[in-house]
This record gives sequence, C-alpha cells and structure tokens, in this order.
Amino acid sequence: MAEHLRRLRASRGMSLRQLARASRVNASTLSRWESGTTTPRVYELEAVLNALQAEAHERLQAWQLLQAPRAAPLAAGAEKGASPLEGTAPMGGELLRALRIRRGWTLERVALHLGVTVSTISRWERSESWPSAEHLARLCEALGATPEEHQALQSGQGVLVWLPFEIASPSEIAELLDALNQEAAPINPEITDLLYRCLQGRLWQMVSVNRAPTSLLIDAFAYHCRYLVAQARVHEAQMSIYRALRLISPAEPMRPHWFYIIHAQAKSASECGARLAPMEGVDILRRWLPQAERHAPEHAAWFWRNIAEYLSFSRWRHEAHAVQTLAQQKSDAWRDEDPNILLSDALVLANLGRGEQALRLLQENPTLADPEEHRVQQCINKSLVWVRVLCQCGMESEAQAWRLRLQQFSESRAPHTTLWWRRVLGRFSTPAAEVEQHD
Repeated sequence: MAEHLRRLRASRGMSLRQLARASRVNASTLSRWESGTTTPRVYELEAVLNALQAEAHERLQAWQLLQAPRAAPLAAGAEKGASPLEGTAPMGGELLRALRIRRGWTLERVALHLGVTVSTISRWERSESWPSAEHLARLCEALGATPEEHQALQSGQGVLVWLPFEIASPSEIAELLDALNQEAAPINPEITDLLYRCLQGRLWQMVSVNRAPTSLLIDAFAYHCRYLVAQARVHEAQMSIYRALRLISPAEPMRPHWFYIIHAQAKSASECGARLAPMEGVDILRRWLPQAERHAPEHAAWFWRNIAEYLSFSRWRHEAHAVQTLAQQKSDAWRDEDPNILLSDALVLANLGRGEQALRLLQENPTLADPEEHRVQQCINKSLVWVRVLCQCGMESEAQAWRLRLQQFSESRAPHTTLWWRRVLGRFSTPAAEVEQHD
C-alpha cells in the first residue's frame, strides 16, 4: 500500500502538501501511510483516490492492498467501474458485526461458541457467505439480538430492507427519520440501530432507481452517525461516515445536520486508533469549519469547542486557551440550553492546569454535578471530566467515586465502551507534566 500510494502521487507530480489540500487528509497522515507506519481508513483512502483522480485499475489495486473487510465490496465495485452509489448499501453481514461488537465478543470467541472457524465468521460479516438457519439462531441468541434483528437477518446477506411496518414513499421515510432523530418514534428503542440500517437499505434501493433524492440517503447516514456517537459506538460509524462523504457533492450546500457526519469522523479519527490522536480530529474539524460557519453556526461553535479540547490534550495545548476563548464567544447563544458547553470549558481548563477554576465551574452547575444521564456518551463524558478535574485538585477519593459510577454504568448499559474509557481515564489521571512529556 505504501509503495502504491507513493507511486500514484509521484505520477501526478503532487507533493504531500498539495495532496493534503486536495484530499482534506493531513500531510503528516499521508506521510505515515507512504512510510508504511499506518494504513488508511476506508473513507480516507477514498478521499485520496478521488483527489488523485485514480483510474479504475488503480482504485482496484488500492482496495485490494488495504486488506480490510470493509474494502472488499469496494474492490468488487472498482472492478465494474462503480458509481458513487456503489458500496453505500448496508448489508446483512454488517449487522452481524455490529451485534458482535455491541456484545463485546471477538471473532475467535464467536467461532469457538458456534464450533466454526474464525474465517467463516469473518466471511459472514463481510456478506460473502451466510450461516444456516440453525447457526443464525444460535448466533443471534449468543450475541443478544432482538427478535426484530433476528427476523431482519433471516433475509440473508443482501441489502438490509426489513421494517416492522410498511413504508412506501420517500416522504414517509423522511418523517420516520425525523422521529428517530428526535427520539419520538413509536418503537422499541432497542431496535433504533436496526431501523437506521434498514432505512438506509430501502433508500439505497430507491435512489438507485431515481425514486428518492440522494440527499435523503445522506440524511439517514447523518442521523445514524449522531445516534452511534450518542451511544458511545462511534467505532461502528465508519461505514456511515464513508458512505455519506462519498455521496456529498462539493457543489451542494451542506445541510446543518450533515455536520454530524463530520463530528463523528473527527471523533473516530482522534479516539478509535491504536492510540489517542487529538490532532487528527483537529485537522478534520478545521477543514470543514468554513462550511460550518456558512451553513450551521451551532455546529461551527461545537467544532470550535472540540478543537479546543483536542488541542488541550496535545503538545499544542498552548493554543487551546485562545481557541477556547473563541469557542466561548461562538457558543454564547446556546450556553443556557446546552450543558455540554460548560463541560467542555471545564475539561480545557483542567488540561491547562486550572483545576480549581474548573472545579468551581462544575460545582456551580447542578446539571453537571448530577451523575445520572440518559445518553451513554454524555454520561461517560461527564464522568471523565469530573475524574480529570478532581484528580488535578488532589481529591482522589471523590474521583474514585466517579470512576466507580462510570464502571457500574458501563457494565450495565455499555460494556462495549469499557476498554475505551479506561484508556482515556489513564490519560486523564496522568499529571500534566507527564502528559506533556508523552506528547
């Protein structure tokens, strides 16, 4: 992959900086790919191939070299000279993978439980083959699938289109998407993820025959990204991110809710790798800020707050204070209704060594002092900020109480988040001087 990317860039006479500007991928990230230090994510590689105006055979080779399960359908599409719509339909195997991740099981554990090989499970998750009815029933039981998820999977490895009620028109799908996004749909909340995936499948079929606008399919991906982030499942959002970015036209104005896709992309890039990479998130948000400022001021303010947070965790924390000041100005219009703004302020203050000021901010707001929280990611964020601030103020016993609350919450409602928040907690609990040296 490293050699292929170097050769493609050299054949176009482009420098790393030129390719970075054209693809919206950081130059240092491109350099790491070309040195073989890291490999690109699916949506990142797609952006680079588009910027290089890669030919069909060059795309095919790139997808084959990526050696990632999610690249297999794209390699097949490249062989056929696929349109941007190809590779954007959610398949049955993706739901199997989501169930496994949600359960916290590895491929090896699933294979051992069913008495099959790891490669067999992998092929099922890539929709290259499909389990028998008996294996599917045992798999759904082991992974804690709902009856509705089991029913949807009985349709096979093709495009997910199952719905619990009949929907025939794009307008009806748009109404259901809005209701899901507002948590007002008359459904069991446990099947929200399933509905998003199946609505995307239905819309993909409709867009393919010009029965629905592409923008509605992007809406479905955007709302799904928001849902996955709120449930602390951003690692599952990468395909929705990739598919949405593949369909968004540079000539089309961004709709405000489409910026949920960018937020998920930045969060995924900064938090889901082998190590925390805050500057990856900064680069993504900065690239999209001009459009957010034009089309969605509230999202732009959110981006500025995230940039300040990411900078405060990096070696560039000296820039975080100035960015935080700007973020506070941009966020004033929503400060009374959004407690996340104060939570972000407290985190940046703590990371800049102003723990006492951050603690006063948290204690003065009753909402921030309440450990109960409906959304999974919000509960985790609140707990992590309290731990960070209390540790910096030398209040270890109080910090331990928040750690225990977080542990109990994750075990009961979000076991898939345990490894992630423990890794972040290690970072939060590290003295500032040690973090600076580590960076």
